[in-house]
Amino acid sequence: MTPRPTLTEHRSPWVVFTSPADPWQTSETTALAERNGLVLRLDGREMRDPASVFRSFARELSFPGHFGHNWDALVDCLQDWHGPGHGKQDLAVLIEHADGLLEAEFLGLFVSVLAQAAWNSNLRLDGDGELDEWRPRIAQHFVFLLDHTSPAAFAEKAARGTDVAVALSDGRLLTTLTDAGRPGGDPASAPWTAGPLSFADTEILNGMTIKAITVFRDHLGCSIHEAMDVLRSRSAHLNRTHRNGWTGGAPR
Repeated sequence: MTPRPTLTEHRSPWVVFTSPADPWQTSETTALAERNGLVLRLDGREMRDPASVFRSFARELSFPGHFGHNWDALVDCLQDWHGPGHGKQDLAVLIEHADGLLEAEFLGLFVSVLAQAAWNSNLRLDGDGELDEWRPRIAQHFVFLLDHTSPAAFAEKAARGTDVAVALSDGRLLTTLTDAGRPGGDPASAPWTAGPLSFADTEILNGMTIKAITVFRDHLGCSIHEAMDVLRSRSAHLNRTHRNGWTGGAPR
């Protein structure tokens, strides 16, 4: 059974893609605020490349001046929270108008970085993934709010992030981290699907569209319409891979 997403509990999923009209995000942000948690909002339209992602987070989350403007530094600043609340308040970061990130080649890395930061914060882990009993336990989660795009369309790219697994439930895309050797890791098995979502590549490359949709539906436990969104995203990735000279094997 797929876990219900949360913004107030110390558990996965760490990153959620959904609509701003989703009653879940309204009720969860309200519940977080009522328990003195922080809800911070960023504009996904400003995140055109990694550099603009780092600038947006640094500005809106009040990162310290020594923030290194790279992915590792983003994890560090999120898990060692120095912004509003100074590590004493639970935190939800909402990335609004995030539709354009579907075209970002760095999306999988971005999702895995946010999930890593949330994992460390929620479970009091240090940079090496070890329990740090001195670290405060912070409920930290991230939500991408999509104005027009189906969350399922993001599944293929999100699943390409390191150690990322995805699930589709109630019209939302949920992501977690899979690592059996570290505390709090989810299994790379039902309901989670670890990426890349390459299990229908043979059908896609052979033009077996209906079969590919069925494969995605069965593997992901999603609707036909969601499977079609995943198919379109995976097909676009395979087309780009072929144009860039891929000649064999199962592309990521």
